Amino acid sequence: MLDCTSIHFIGIADGLKPLLILQALMDNPAFVSSCEGVRIHYITNASEGRVVSFCQEQGIEVITCDPKTMEAGNGWGSDPFELLVSIGWSYMIPGEFLARFSRAAINCHGSLLPDYRGNNTYMHAYAQLADAYGATIHYMTEKFDDGKIIVQAAHKLYLEETPLIIHRRICEMTAQVLPEAMRLALEGYPGTRQTGTARYFYKIDRFEMERLRQANIEHLRAGEQLELARHKAWEL
Repeated sequence: MLDCTSIHFIGIADGLKPLLILQALMDNPAFVSSCEGVRIHYITNASEGRVVSFCQEQGIEVITCDPKTMEAGNGWGSDPFELLVSIGWSYMIPGEFLARFSRAAINCHGSLLPDYRGNNTYMHAYAQLADAYGATIHYMTEKFDDGKIIVQAAHKLYLEETPLIIHRRICEMTAQVLPEAMRLALEGYPGTRQTGTARYFYKIDRFEMERLRQANIEHLRAGEQLELARHKAWEL
């Protein structure tokens, strides 16, 4: 059983990532059993969308929130702010909002941090022929993708995999390890500080993704250094 009375997930209203994660969680009997007596909420940016529809079907309370002000359009209700779980929220969450959650605020990131920071990094993993990809669940801070790591899951990247398959598998891995991460966070586990080289990759579109992919396949065949998208790197 999860040691809390309420959980607030946060994600966009029509995103594939939050939908896949929530579907996998609600299809997991062990997770559902651990949430007996726990009220589940979904904080989102709009009143309509495929994730909103799924939540309504599952009896998950939907709270619409202005991403700029983090104010709820239909009220926050009376349930305590204990655990916040970001599963696909595209906006910066201010520190004062994170501080409202008395137990923990955690984020589900689609890479093996500290590498591949940024949004939609599965596209970079595909384009740059990464050896592996994965999911990291970490504590949230006011800096993107910068908090201490709670759990990670990894998968070898095969050249036969498409971007959509990579994205879906990242979501599946996230859903598999998220219940354990939530339990650890509620028990006060401090997490592990990120160390080594951090790389933040700037957003690319699908045309650039495919261009990089084809160029890197040619580089691989020729035994040449692979080409990377625009990024910045630093030592932690």
